[in-house]
Amino acid sequence: MTTPMLNTHPIEFSEAPSCIHSTAIRGFWSHLSTLADMHGMIRVYAFDLMDVHRLAPDITICDVDIETCRQRIRFVGTRVVAVFGAETTGQYLDEVDLGPFRSQQLAAFNMAVATGRPQWTRARVATGKAYPLEQIIPSGASYERLICPLSQSDSKIAQLATIMRYDEITCENSEFEHQELVL
Repeated sequence: MTTPMLNTHPIEFSEAPSCIHSTAIRGFWSHLSTLADMHGMIRVYAFDLMDVHRLAPDITICDVDIETCRQRIRFVGTRVVAVFGAETTGQYLDEVDLGPFRSQQLAAFNMAVATGRPQWTRARVATGKAYPLEQIIPSGASYERLICPLSQSDSKIAQLATIMRYDEITCENSEFEHQELVL
C-alpha cells in the first residue's frame, strides 16, 4: 500500500490483485480504488473519464438498463474499436463482438451488475501452433478485461466502466479466466 498526500489528506491506494497482468489495467484499478466508498462502491458522479484520459483508448463505458437487463455502450475507446474492427457506440453489449468466449464475457458483465463488484476476465486464444524455432512468432491473442460497476446514490448499478488490453502472445491452448474482485 502506498499513501500519497493529496490536499494534505492521505489517500489509500488499493494494490491491484495479482491476477491483473496489464500495467494499464493495474493503473485503472489503482485509480478506481481512490474513488470507492467504504462499501467498495464507486458512484457514477465520482468517475470522470478525463481523470484517466491516457487510458481512454482502452476504455468502454456502458449504461445499465435494469428493466431489460442490458447494457448500452455510451463510449468506446479507439484501441477497442481497432481490435474488434467496429465502432459500437449506441449498441447494446449483447449485439457486439466481445471477442472469444463471448457468452462468458457477457456473463461477467452481468455479474458486475448483479453483484456490484468488479469482474476480471482474461481470454487467451491459440490461433495456430508455434513450432520450436518459431517461438518468437505470436501464435495467439490475450484479451484482459476489468469491468467495474458504477452506482447511483441509491446503490443501484447505473454504468459499467471497463478497460481491455489486447496483446499478441504465444500460447498452445485457448482458455478463459474469470474472477470477482473486491475494491
